[in-house]
Amino acid sequence: MTFLVPPIINPIRRRAVLASAGCLLALPVLATNRRGTAFGLAEDAAIWGLPLVRTGRYLALAKARGLEVNQFYLNQALATPTLKLAGPNVDTIYGFAWLDLSAGPVAVQVPEGGDRYYSVQFIDAYETILGYAGKSATSAGPGLYVVTGPGWSGTLPKGAKSVASPTSLVLALTRTLVKGAADLPAAQALQASYALAPLAAYPAGLQHGTVLQDALSVFPTLKVQGDGAAFFAELDALVRRYPPRGEEAVAFQKLAPLHLGSGFRNHTTLSADDLQQALNGALARIKAVHQTDIDDGWRVNYHIKRFNADPVVRAALNTVGPGAHIAEEALYFAAATDSAGAPLAGSHSYSITFPKNGLPPAKAFWSLILYNGGDLLLVPNKLNRYTINDRTPNLVHDADGALRIVISNSEPPGRVNWLPAPAGPFILILRTYEPDASLLSGGYKVPPVVRQG
Repeated sequence: MTFLVPPIINPIRRRAVLASAGCLLALPVLATNRRGTAFGLAEDAAIWGLPLVRTGRYLALAKARGLEVNQFYLNQALATPTLKLAGPNVDTIYGFAWLDLSAGPVAVQVPEGGDRYYSVQFIDAYETILGYAGKSATSAGPGLYVVTGPGWSGTLPKGAKSVASPTSLVLALTRTLVKGAADLPAAQALQASYALAPLAAYPAGLQHGTVLQDALSVFPTLKVQGDGAAFFAELDALVRRYPPRGEEAVAFQKLAPLHLGSGFRNHTTLSADDLQQALNGALARIKAVHQTDIDDGWRVNYHIKRFNADPVVRAALNTVGPGAHIAEEALYFAAATDSAGAPLAGSHSYSITFPKNGLPPAKAFWSLILYNGGDLLLVPNKLNRYTINDRTPNLVHDADGALRIVISNSEPPGRVNWLPAPAGPFILILRTYEPDASLLSGGYKVPPVVRQG
């Protein structure tokens, strides 16, 4: 969800060239591939279809847990190292609902949130972001959103906002900011006030969420590397269930010779080994999208949109879990190296210094979180501190007003803003929610991670 950390894809206008990864919409199919055009199309299909396969698998995991559609499930605890899930944030509590629109629209009601950040993010089966309910969308006021499926026509309740989905399945992800330990009950109360119902049963049928403290476990990092022919069979079935429409259909048309959704197995001449190699090639192209760094080791993607037209880019966005944000909602900056390009490791000490009046210009909140380098898990430490953010109490400022954060494995001397690190490799993620124009334009520069001594 971006409770999980999406791969950070470099912006074209800086140092990266996304076209080198291969864009299905802009480039010809791989007709020159040694295995021929059918193989090239299968590789492109794996890239295009990976988001749909992820959605299908996450829904299957939820059903295996006995979870119902059209029901919010709420995780009411902040993440700690006991959560064995890649890249969780420690700023918000989360919830989700799988919306089944096959029988009609679903109404989602959100409350008055005051100055607290919260959001409900709506994502279709192909991982297209349909829109948001919440602080950035409603200025924290109450709101009613009606999520409609393909082909629906009807009348919305007065004052309701429409969220139109091209697929009959939508994932609704909720995030609710916790301002501090004492604020957790208030955040939980707000989270519990989110409600939904089939439109036909609104308003009498509105239901609030069910607490499920391990809710995030139904969104593990999915592994598809060895799935080969099974991956394509799964994709074929999902295309039948959730046919591509509108913008999605444009890319799908280029895959027509494969007969996905209409008997792929009966038409393909590719062997099981061919399909495995096509999947391998697709995953290699996806991985190649995010290889270079920008600006003193920090990487960022300024270009995540509601619909990302390049299938390679979109496939790379949610590889560790669903919920990548559009840039206007949140920007993530990731550093795995210091300003000199050396990998970050707890055998050294580092600092990040934000000058006076130079903190990240985010309207909602900012948060610097540290993760293990290998698995992106939170790191246990004696302070139980996994982030320094705009809500961290008792921060120490330098005489000139600067905020200096020290990152190290051993506790530094004196009174400092210490972010504990593991003994080995680690990665830093700076989250900025509701970034202002200077963040979105790249005008604001995140201070470098500087090795000490």
